[in-house]
Amino acid sequence: MNNAASDDRHTLAAITPEYWDGRMALNLRHLLFCAQAVTPGMRERGGGAIINLGSISWHLGLTNLVLYETAKAGIEGMTRALARELGPDGIRVTCVVPGNVRTPRQQQWYTPEGEAEIVAQQCLKVRLEPEHVAALVLFLASDDGRCCTGHEYWIDAGWR
Repeated sequence: MNNAASDDRHTLAAITPEYWDGRMALNLRHLLFCAQAVTPGMRERGGGAIINLGSISWHLGLTNLVLYETAKAGIEGMTRALARELGPDGIRVTCVVPGNVRTPRQQQWYTPEGEAEIVAQQCLKVRLEPEHVAALVLFLASDDGRCCTGHEYWIDAGWR
C-alpha cells in the first residue's frame, strides 16, 4: 500500500510557498516516486498491484485542510493516469478512499459526541476501524481483485 500523509490543520492565510511545497511532498509526491521505484520489479514479474490511499476529506470539503485535500484529490488523478500507463504491463493501480477511521490520530480531534455525529451521517451505523480498510486493501492486492484498476474504492460506511 502506498501511503504517508499528514492532515495538519491550517488556514488559507497561513499557507506560504514553503508550506505548500512541504505538504505536497509529504502528501502526494512520494506516491509517484514509490510507484516509479516498484514498477521495474513488477514488470519483471509480469504484474502487480499499487494501492494508493486517498481520503474522503476532499469529497466533503472540510475546512482548514486545503493542502491536504488538494494532495488527496491529486492522488485520485494520479491513480487513473498510472493505471492507464501501467496496465499493459499487468500492473493494477487503485485508490482506497476511507471515511473517518478511528485511529489514535483521529481520536485527538473527536469527543464521543463528535464520533456519534459521524456515525449518524453514515448509512451503516458503525465506527470504521483500521481493520475495515485493511480488508479492502487485501482484496485489491489479491488475485480476487485482479480486474480492479484505475478507480477509487470507498470504504466509508456510506458517509457521503
